Amino acid sequence: MRDTPKSTGKKDKPMTSVLLPEGELRVARCDMLDKLIAVGDGDAALLYLYILRHGGTDGSAAARALRLSADRYERAAFTLNNLIAPTEKTKAATDKSAEAPRYTGDELRRARLDDQTFSGLCDAAEGITGRALTEGQLRCLLTIYDYLGLDAGATIELLSYLKSEKGTVRTTDLRREANQWADMGIVTAQAAQQYLTRRADEKPLSEAIYRALGADTEQPAPKEQRVCRFALAHGFPADAVELAVHRTGQKQGHKSLDYTLGILRRWDNAGVHTVSEITALEPETRTSAVSAVPAAVGQTPAQPTDSATLAAWEQDWAARVRSHRRNTEE
Repeated sequence: MRDTPKSTGKKDKPMTSVLLPEGELRVARCDMLDKLIAVGDGDAALLYLYILRHGGTDGSAAARALRLSADRYERAAFTLNNLIAPTEKTKAATDKSAEAPRYTGDELRRARLDDQTFSGLCDAAEGITGRALTEGQLRCLLTIYDYLGLDAGATIELLSYLKSEKGTVRTTDLRREANQWADMGIVTAQAAQQYLTRRADEKPLSEAIYRALGADTEQPAPKEQRVCRFALAHGFPADAVELAVHRTGQKQGHKSLDYTLGILRRWDNAGVHTVSEITALEPETRTSAVSAVPAAVGQTPAQPTDSATLAAWEQDWAARVRSHRRNTEE
């Protein structure tokens, strides 16, 4: 039985309160504040406040204003990106699964019989695939046409693209690519043709970027596609992506596409995209760049970091990131 503390007869001293001064209003998302509090990362919280105040972030300016070293800024940006990205991904998945119609067999048959445009799309799909549509394929096509809003021409362009690229049209590939096209606003035949032309022009560069990421150029994973799209959209050449991968290996001791994307975002915010620009801004990356260049693209060896050599605060930060990931996945 534990002893009950004796009363000293004195009242506990009240905690000091804080009153905020009036000023220009900025609104913070409560869910982000809850996550920052749960993670307990002071640098990430400061960076979030800086972004909230300035409406964006220039990496070098933010690091100077917050008195953060390049490494501390990078870790803070990485933590913030990981707190934000799962929320957006989960929300999008929830919205689509909640709103997508559940077509019955009768609805599928009526759509093919009564809607001449959709019927023509189905006939074209059978011509491209070389076989009659199954009920699952028919449901996927109707979802793309009726729910995602791709017109018949855009859907035919998508089917033809998948057939030429992969040799076959799998429902999973069709569904995933159609969702990406809808998110990008590619819903007409003209927009699809322009996008595919641009994609063909970018193919040599995208393949080089996938090799830099160590990805399968024929079937890259969704997260690898995300990094590649970011690199292409923001003008990063393959050797800059390879440098980001190399730095990820040095800092994390393992492959982490989230961390690599965080590095690219920081460089983009700072306005640097080529290896020469990056090393001019961050002299400390020069050694990494030199050691990464001789290796074949995509074959840069990771430089594991022995956890025993990390400072206590770095080990604590890494543990919090792992804990957050596990909670997010659950």
